[in-house]
Amino acid sequence: MLDQAISLRKQLVSASSNSARVISVVSGKGGVGKTNVTVNLALSLVTMGKRVLVLDLDIGMGNVDLILGRRSHKHMMDMLQNQLSVWEIIEEGKDGLHTIAGGRNLGSLTSITDQMLVHFMKQLEELERFYDFIFLDMGAGATETALKFVLSSHEVLVIATPEITSLTDAYSMMKFIYIKDKDLPFYLVINRYENSREGRDTVEKLRHVCKQFLQKDLICLGKIPMDQDVLHAVKKQIPFSIHKPSSQASKAVYQLAESYVGTVKQQEVSYKSFISKLKSFFKER
Repeated sequence: MLDQAISLRKQLVSASSNSARVISVVSGKGGVGKTNVTVNLALSLVTMGKRVLVLDLDIGMGNVDLILGRRSHKHMMDMLQNQLSVWEIIEEGKDGLHTIAGGRNLGSLTSITDQMLVHFMKQLEELERFYDFIFLDMGAGATETALKFVLSSHEVLVIATPEITSLTDAYSMMKFIYIKDKDLPFYLVINRYENSREGRDTVEKLRHVCKQFLQKDLICLGKIPMDQDVLHAVKKQIPFSIHKPSSQASKAVYQLAESYVGTVKQQEVSYKSFISKLKSFFKER
């Protein structure tokens, strides 16, 4: 495993980028396909030549590796409890996507000690030059610890479905974040809409309430339709964009990736600012 870590790091050093962009992915409630969208969006970015890491921060309940059909040998808490290098827990698939598993039944980030926290920050700093995008797949809800990561990231990707409970919880999540940081950008993805009118109306509803009550512009990156091929892919533990690239959902998520890259292309970010904010938040605990 250590040899693999050294090899991975050398490979990434040879293709280092200036600064990784950190995106927190939230939903408000569970069951909206947040992790599935995150994984397939990340894979679409990989096919575009981007270096992407998905960090599963749903510690103890993580399922990024399940969506990918991978058996992760090391998890986040392994790194914290055993003082491992971050390169020892990064998994690289044949698809080119890098992941860090959250694991299952391994506790949570709220239980980490100060010593673990120092090590955690040091390992996160290691990632600065090696990725174009780092997705933080957050658990459902808004815990105090999760909010620290969200507020430290460069932007927030909100996943919602047309269901009223999903829309209500998505808005509540955005309002909660907005109260803490009015300038943090929100990007919206509507998942599992049944027809074009429903997808369009869902976007307009969320845009309207954000503009009216938060005075905040909500940028919709795209919409992913209800697609039976997604269900088949989940059962087989294969990302739907790989299982059937020609499916409507796969085409939609690739267009989403293109839209995202085009939207943030001219926006410079600093990975050091992400680390600095995160350190300051955890000092307050």
